[in-house]
Amino acid sequence: MTCKIYCLWTFFLFLPYLLFCNENKPLVIATNTILADIAFQLAGDEARVVSLVPLGMDPHNFDPSPADIKLTASADLILTNGLNLESWLLSLIKRTGYSIPTDTVTLGIQPILTGKYESVVDPHAWLDPLLGIMYVKNTERSLSNLLPHYRETIEFNSRVMQEELLNIHNYTIEKLNDIPPEQRILITSHDAFRYFGQRYGLVVKSVFPSSPDAEITVKDMAALSQVIQQSGVKAIFPESTINPRIVNQIASDNQLILGGKLYSDSLSEPGKGAPDYISMLYHNANQIYNGLTGKRTAVTNSSLAHGDNNTNLYLTLFVALVLLGSFVLMWYKLNFTPAVLPKD
Repeated sequence: MTCKIYCLWTFFLFLPYLLFCNENKPLVIATNTILADIAFQLAGDEARVVSLVPLGMDPHNFDPSPADIKLTASADLILTNGLNLESWLLSLIKRTGYSIPTDTVTLGIQPILTGKYESVVDPHAWLDPLLGIMYVKNTERSLSNLLPHYRETIEFNSRVMQEELLNIHNYTIEKLNDIPPEQRILITSHDAFRYFGQRYGLVVKSVFPSSPDAEITVKDMAALSQVIQQSGVKAIFPESTINPRIVNQIASDNQLILGGKLYSDSLSEPGKGAPDYISMLYHNANQIYNGLTGKRTAVTNSSLAHGDNNTNLYLTLFVALVLLGSFVLMWYKLNFTPAVLPKD
């Protein structure tokens, strides 16, 4: 207890100092958690780096709040992905009433078009580690202009990160080379892995188009089922920012392996497999390898039902324990609370 009180006292003692120091540092706003992590890895504590789209949220159709407008108005630099990802950003900046420096970190990247009926740009170039190197270089340039006194450290951090991305690229090649060409079919929640598939020779299919809020038709479902049956693909992969219900159902109906969760639009919470950009790429490569090589368990209707039954069982046990605790407390009070005698 003494230690806790001391820690709290120390925190509140230095809180004004910490706030004052942070206020003097440039505010860098990135439009999603992946871009924010790249900026943080390069700038460290020399800037306040904030992701406008919160952890675990989909950046495609983000709806900024009044607090987001206020935060953006105080930014010294905005880092944006471009490639038609942040259709809401121009409106947000206009609503601040300020002209805020904005840099696009995908400069030099050749966009990939996707979509069956209307060609749209796939914005998820960061999922290719070699294109990730271009993200890092562009971010390095932006931060060096913002923090010229810190340029050498930013350049050093950038070289380290580029080397890590090259290592991930080589690691991914080594893993996926073990998969026969006919099994290299990657089916995910939404159309986000075009750059990854092009880099590593995978055929990419998805349940939803590039925008995960688009409606899926019966015709789309039938076409996807036909691909699954004709190809003999083994797995389908849910994504962290998209409701997995339809993916789970497709896996069950087609006796597919439910591959591990992939991260495409957001990093994870700490300890969940993708707390930073580098970890996310390793995580995705491992999950794809495990799923396509059959190293996970197939999903069936019975297993899905079993999962629901487990949830209901835990809820029932929790309610029962609460009721039992209430009964014990009432019994204790009735039997052990001293009677109050009336005064003379």
